[in-house]
Amino acid sequence: MKITFIGAGSIVFAKKVIKDLLTFPKMREDTLIILEDIDKHRLDLMHAYFQKYKEDNPRLLEGVTFEATTDQKKAIDEAKYVISAIQVGSLDAYKLDLEIPLKHGITQTVGDTLGPGGVFRGLRTMNAFESILEDIKDVGFQGGKQGNERGFAQKPLFLNYTNPMAINTWYCNLIMPGSTVGLCHGVQGTANLLRMYVGAAPGEFYYLAAGINHMAWFLEIWFKDSFTPGSDWINAYPILWEHFEEEPEIMGSEKVRWDMMKATGFFMTESSGHLSEYLPYYRKRKDLLEKFKGADTGFDSLEHAEYYKSNIRKASTLEEEFTEELNKDHLSFETNSSSEYCAHVINAIETNSPFRFNGNIMNHNASFITNLPRGCCVEVPIFVDTGGLHPEGGISLPIQCQALCMSNIMVQKATVEGFLERDKEKIYHAVMLDPNTASICSPGEIREMVSEMFESQERWLPGF
Repeated sequence: MKITFIGAGSIVFAKKVIKDLLTFPKMREDTLIILEDIDKHRLDLMHAYFQKYKEDNPRLLEGVTFEATTDQKKAIDEAKYVISAIQVGSLDAYKLDLEIPLKHGITQTVGDTLGPGGVFRGLRTMNAFESILEDIKDVGFQGGKQGNERGFAQKPLFLNYTNPMAINTWYCNLIMPGSTVGLCHGVQGTANLLRMYVGAAPGEFYYLAAGINHMAWFLEIWFKDSFTPGSDWINAYPILWEHFEEEPEIMGSEKVRWDMMKATGFFMTESSGHLSEYLPYYRKRKDLLEKFKGADTGFDSLEHAEYYKSNIRKASTLEEEFTEELNKDHLSFETNSSSEYCAHVINAIETNSPFRFNGNIMNHNASFITNLPRGCCVEVPIFVDTGGLHPEGGISLPIQCQALCMSNIMVQKATVEGFLERDKEKIYHAVMLDPNTASICSPGEIREMVSEMFESQERWLPGF
């Protein structure tokens, strides 16, 4: 089995996901893991790390081989699984995503999912994904060979972690239907937060979350009282409201999320700094930014470019810390996987051990979320086994949740169509429809900003 990681120079995230894979015995039987990146220095660091990881744990990793290459097509050739964690243009492009909108009064704490930053990051990424998908189609998994007697898919599964998640996953599945599932950690991270709020054990907590990436809604939350033997399942929402009313400090730094729960009746998946960017309510005035900031630094500070600044701060020490770990006498084998979905999904397919997760897929015939558009990208519960992905369907969002998702979906749709047609006017419309941008700028001001962003990012956007 061949697994390829595109963007393996992401030395923190790639290391986590690959170590997750290796916690499963099936992944260690006869597996080739290909590390691919255009940054050879970072790639070599990662390759050296996993070579040492194998040398320090020879019995456990005897069946695993690690290879590194900057040749994308070679990396994808016969790969059964392709994982993406790329950032096109790196921090140089990211800086432009933030600085130019700021000149026009638009602040973004992260700027990688919606708004001007998310739209232009999406354009850059889709440009790179175009060639990745071509290689997957040409040489991935069994290529032109015949499938097995059961007729299971011969093409690889593309597991995308790259933001903007909905835009990128939507594009990939338009180009190659059924090829891609988008993976994020917002749902399981929020679920763990909610579980702690109600004091439930991991095996005594259930939820139904659905919507779109970074705007999914916890429609149901249930738990069992661990202090009551044989407890029935209890609706957690009344408990959350009770805690909030009696102990308002429970909200901690998550002021935007709790305010949106008060407004809509449902808790949302994304942290407050991120979430504030997808709505028209919180970033249009300084007094609102001050009122809803939950911290002085970090995502929940609502500060402009906070994630970019943290990346800059970390950049100076990241390689140094990685090299220190690489130079340790012994790298201990990690037996427990993280909460990231990727390794669990691959293991479920390889071992036919069903796994339930929340993933991003196309809303075929509006069957998964019935009141969101057919063919948009939704985030819903999915069961996975050897037969592939089996999304849960027939979910209907409350009207307020539906409407807020729709405000983001139309930005995503215009961005994908604008890229496919290389149409600057559609990209202008995408940004014009963004709720946060529309709360601050006039259409003419938005046009001026979009023109400046195109001009500044020309080298990453051929064809425009």
